[in-house]
Amino acid sequence: MRLIALIALTAVCALVARGAQAQFRTTYADKGGLRGNQAQPARQPIRSGNAFVYPEFKSSYGVIRWIPEQMPLKVYVSRGLSLEGIIDEAMGAPVNNVNNINKWPDLLAEVAGNPEGMGSLPVAEGFTQEHYQACVEGINMWKPFAAEGLFNFTLTNDPSEADIYVFWVHHFVDKMGLALFSGDIRGYTAKRSFPYKAIMAGGRADFKPVLIQLRTVESNGVPMPYGKMRAAAAHEMGHALGIEGHSPYNTDLMSVYYGRGVLSANDIATIRYLYKSTPDLIP
Repeated sequence: MRLIALIALTAVCALVARGAQAQFRTTYADKGGLRGNQAQPARQPIRSGNAFVYPEFKSSYGVIRWIPEQMPLKVYVSRGLSLEGIIDEAMGAPVNNVNNINKWPDLLAEVAGNPEGMGSLPVAEGFTQEHYQACVEGINMWKPFAAEGLFNFTLTNDPSEADIYVFWVHHFVDKMGLALFSGDIRGYTAKRSFPYKAIMAGGRADFKPVLIQLRTVESNGVPMPYGKMRAAAAHEMGHALGIEGHSPYNTDLMSVYYGRGVLSANDIATIRYLYKSTPDLIP
């Protein structure tokens, strides 16, 4: 049993019409206006062959996915780097606490844009090199869809060029600084999205990076097992790619239970359906 919070924020006020050419990631400096976004309530699944497309993939604002002009996506998996040590003085808790998730993209943009700051980040307690390998393996579960032309991504060792970042935490905390271990919460993903039609009509947006954070230890303090970490990374990458909500089917990777730890027929049908749909928003 667990709950993963996924916040996809729509920065409408950050759009400014500038010519007819769509503008993609060039800066992470924008502080534009925001409004919250949540996954849609459950609707009827769509049959696709012997599988189902779970409609929870769609946000309350519509379909969110990356588009060809943004490809290939660059994914930076850090070697254990943690944002836990950055304290919000007003809250008295780490800035990356789960009640502050709507500001995670801003935090990441500031850190990623400062090489010295990146170099000074600590390694999360409990992190192992096996976690890194498990994370990469989990993310690459989505790699085969490149052959279908749905999307394409590549890993990068340069944090200055990434679209999606993976950082680590020993454990998640709330705004009071209290540890969250209940529900087997292994990861969170935060991203912002912008109106697709406005961007393609020439609107300019200062995009923010997507942040995935993964927990390094079990509730008893032992390092997260390889299989669990791999499943968590794959699950969070699914959110980063645009699956907003959770599958209602317990055997699916994108359910809150991680299914069997691999992509199910329903997960595959859903990501295909998502990337063959016209987006309402793009990250």
